[in-house]
Amino acid sequence: MKLFPSILLLLFSLAFSISQAQTLTRSEILGKPTNNSITIKLFFSNPAEVSVQYGTSSGNYTSQTSWYSFLANEAAEITLSGLNADTKYYYKIIYRNPGDTNYTQRAEHTFHTQRAAGSAYTFVVQADPHLDASSDTSLYQRCLQNQLEDNPDFMIDLGDFLMTDKLKNLTTNSIPRDTITYRCNLLRSYYETICHSVPLFITLGNHEGEAGWNLNGTANNIAVWNTQERQKFFLNPGPDSFYTGDSTLQNYVGPNDTAGQRNAYYAWTWGDALYIVLDPYWNTNPKPTAATGWYWTLGLTQYNWLRTTLENSTAKFKFIFSHQIVGGDAEGRGGIEFADKYEWGGKNADGVTAGFTTNRPGWYKPIKDLLTENHATIFFHGHDHFYDKQDKDCLVYQETPQPSLPNFNYPSQAATYGYLAGQIVANSGHLRVSVSDSAIQVDYVRAYLPASENPTRHNKDISATYTIGLTNCYTLSTNPPIIWNSNYAEEIVYPNPFSKQTTIQFHLNTPKHISIMIYDESGKIVNNLISNNYISNDGNYQVSWDGKNNAGDAVADGIYIYKIINEDGAEKTGKIILKR
Repeated sequence: MKLFPSILLLLFSLAFSISQAQTLTRSEILGKPTNNSITIKLFFSNPAEVSVQYGTSSGNYTSQTSWYSFLANEAAEITLSGLNADTKYYYKIIYRNPGDTNYTQRAEHTFHTQRAAGSAYTFVVQADPHLDASSDTSLYQRCLQNQLEDNPDFMIDLGDFLMTDKLKNLTTNSIPRDTITYRCNLLRSYYETICHSVPLFITLGNHEGEAGWNLNGTANNIAVWNTQERQKFFLNPGPDSFYTGDSTLQNYVGPNDTAGQRNAYYAWTWGDALYIVLDPYWNTNPKPTAATGWYWTLGLTQYNWLRTTLENSTAKFKFIFSHQIVGGDAEGRGGIEFADKYEWGGKNADGVTAGFTTNRPGWYKPIKDLLTENHATIFFHGHDHFYDKQDKDCLVYQETPQPSLPNFNYPSQAATYGYLAGQIVANSGHLRVSVSDSAIQVDYVRAYLPASENPTRHNKDISATYTIGLTNCYTLSTNPPIIWNSNYAEEIVYPNPFSKQTTIQFHLNTPKHISIMIYDESGKIVNNLISNNYISNDGNYQVSWDGKNNAGDAVADGIYIYKIINEDGAEKTGKIILKR
């Protein structure tokens, strides 16, 4: 059989086209959302042309970007601009071989631009995914899916995700650079399962290796390599018209070992809340020991930026995020038990004598006092791998649970890490934070694999919850009622979900008139469990609900809201799931 030259040419072109077809090696993740833009990043194994179609209703893409050309294994980063504020968008990626007209399209995903003041929304927080020998990857995937189903505007990860510092050779203080690349690819493969629709903000952990004690004055060290690889694979914001942050150019961390911004600490406003992400590592050198807790530091530049950011904000709620307290024990562990010491609290290791003026000459005041002065709401931290809500000087210290650790008895480690107080609950799960113009609510959402579920454990159970309103510790001389769960280690409202009866527990610090009501999702009152009853003693109380309305009729399965209100107007709310 004889083939004509034109047919041979066609077959050769087809074979060449097939050989050059792109492989999507890393799918899309979102980052750096603003009031009018968002950035998408993905990777291809071969040269590719990429475009984004988007609009404000599903399947109806009224806008499309230009076609952008990217090299093989180059970060394909596209920013959508000119968007409407406080708007939900639908988008999908399309891509093709260079010069082709036919293209491949990805699934549709969503995002939301900056919320206006007064808007209600949700964000999620996780810490220490690790993905090491102690992690259960299936459990982590379940936790990520739970976060996606919360429909959050974004996720804040509190660090220790790359874990490259933990993998280094202790003799050479280094690791092969391709190990860092491998870890970036591995963690991306998990974030991609939800961050196509949940913009990701990264807070650095100690095990990312981006610490002053790993720097050696050259481009060849884990701190520099990790910074470069992190910025290649992930999206953290740098200072611009929307975000503030670190504008300092650091040696070697830019492309090809040039000087560049690290994008490791930053702040922004969303709705009625201010968000501040801190980096306690880059300026800490040498590595602290038990006797040198003053070595832990933000550095003066970051400290002054933190002060300015807090003082210039008029947000109703102010959230601070850091992998750990700027101090703690020799490993930086602990919560309020260490909050009076070092740069954070101003006192020396004995917790009694003042040391701030001597160790931070010319600085304004300890970080803890700076946060109190500016009415910071919650300090979210990780590092210690379980849930613990603590309160000190009107600031909530929220230790964040680990999303991948299948040890439900892990709080036994709490005392080892210095935790002696607070509401301590085991792993695994994430924090869901709901923000409105009048209050914020924090829920600890549990993650269980099917094999771990039982009559008192269900995936997405709420093991702890609390609400902070505009009337709070900063404005009240006495604390409002708080929810407690000391009689049940895993659920604050138990069982939850429930089929026949559930119990709500609460605590009063002083005698009060109390109302407890059940609402449906539309806001309609279903049942008045307690109506302005006067409780004459302080202490612990509980009330039960049998899934019926005020008329005694069974209500439909679904999600219900309980609300506890005292005579001062302070309130606590949470969700209950009825599933018969």
